[in-house]
Amino acid sequence: MLAALRNKWPLFVLGAAGLAHLLMMGSLFWGYFDSLAWPSERSTQAVDFFSIYEAGHSVIENRSLYEYAGPLDPAAAAPYFSPYRYVPVFAYAVGAPLNAVPPWRAYWGWVAFNELLLVLNAYATWRIAGKDTWGVVAAAMWLVFTPFYLEQFMGQFSFVMATALLWTGIGIVWRRELLAAVPWAVSLVIKSNSALVAPVFLRLGWWRSLAAGAGAVGINALYFLWRPADLQLFLEINLTEEFNRPALRLQYWPAQHGLTDLIENTYLALNAKALDTPMAYVLIPVGAVIIVSLATTFFARRIDPLVLFAIWSATFFLVYNDVWEFHYVMLLPALVLLVAVRPSLRLAALAVFVTVALPAPYWLMNHVWNTGPLPDEHFRLQNAWPTWGVIFNHGAKPIPVALFWIYLVISQVRQGVSLDWVSGLGSSLKRATSSGAQEVVARPSIQPPTQQS
Repeated sequence: MLAALRNKWPLFVLGAAGLAHLLMMGSLFWGYFDSLAWPSERSTQAVDFFSIYEAGHSVIENRSLYEYAGPLDPAAAAPYFSPYRYVPVFAYAVGAPLNAVPPWRAYWGWVAFNELLLVLNAYATWRIAGKDTWGVVAAAMWLVFTPFYLEQFMGQFSFVMATALLWTGIGIVWRRELLAAVPWAVSLVIKSNSALVAPVFLRLGWWRSLAAGAGAVGINALYFLWRPADLQLFLEINLTEEFNRPALRLQYWPAQHGLTDLIENTYLALNAKALDTPMAYVLIPVGAVIIVSLATTFFARRIDPLVLFAIWSATFFLVYNDVWEFHYVMLLPALVLLVAVRPSLRLAALAVFVTVALPAPYWLMNHVWNTGPLPDEHFRLQNAWPTWGVIFNHGAKPIPVALFWIYLVISQVRQGVSLDWVSGLGSSLKRATSSGAQEVVARPSIQPPTQQS
């Protein structure tokens, strides 16, 4: 009997994960988990969804997508919303059709749609892993990921990105360029951060994938040619925090969880009189991560494309200056694929998964270890936290991701370094454009897929 129970432990894991997921989703209606994170405790439910919904309304009304009249604009269709910061195509393709139903009904429909995607992603993961024990574990990972709850609460679109990235990763694992290229191109018209996967396609010589991605991005140029003023607004919304220091209240607050957020909040926590974080403290680590990721991609002698995909998936959380907890759903595809089909990296991927799947320690700092009364102004919450608590809150997720990134880089560099691929890049591009070859082979050997176990 004990042997039979041991053989069925994956089913118990999957069942427990399913129950945990139902418990998480119940909080969307009753709010019992809302105090665990800043977005659910201090923000308003569906606010990000309503930004897309309102952008769709602007399309219908032939108004600018990026002019923001405030969250309670009397001409708005949504009850409240944040500024629209995504590409124009998404407003036309998704936001406008959503306006066919009332805003709250559209939100709950979006929640249901994401749940369907979650189930399909878990099933696909199980199939890819060969329907074995580790396939069940990888499938269960989708169900117990707490950032998904915040994704649903805010009505975000990061999980659609995660689904597109999952199929991009599957295409990379299976060496099927079309399977990788189509979802990647789709992801680029949702959020632009998936452009970080482009170096993997370049290393593989998948020029048509790069062309498809460029075409998807280029479609948006038509809108900006029509409304050039919106291009300036779009760039200001998305790049201001990268190249100009944001206001102090947006540097020192508990909501964000990337490496740059950790650096900023650590500096300000340790320097009580500081009004800003020196830009060099942020740009130097960001530049180092990008340079090392590029060098690993193009100079490693033997590559595992899935590992490169994971390196660039992790890179986003180390270089972007506006990482929210729900963004970590976009790291999940790389982690579940490593667990499903890379036994040598399975335990490392699971360890990182645990750290990013758990809620950030916001609740502990805000309701247990705070050193004084909580301010009413939510940007000032950390003023009531101990210094170590500020660092702990912002470091709980990016530090494990950074260590995982280092581990993956080392696993590739250990295969040796070569400059042959770079010297053959020009001839490879010429052959690809002149002959239309489906795959360029003028590059060092690529490690074949590891056998499943």
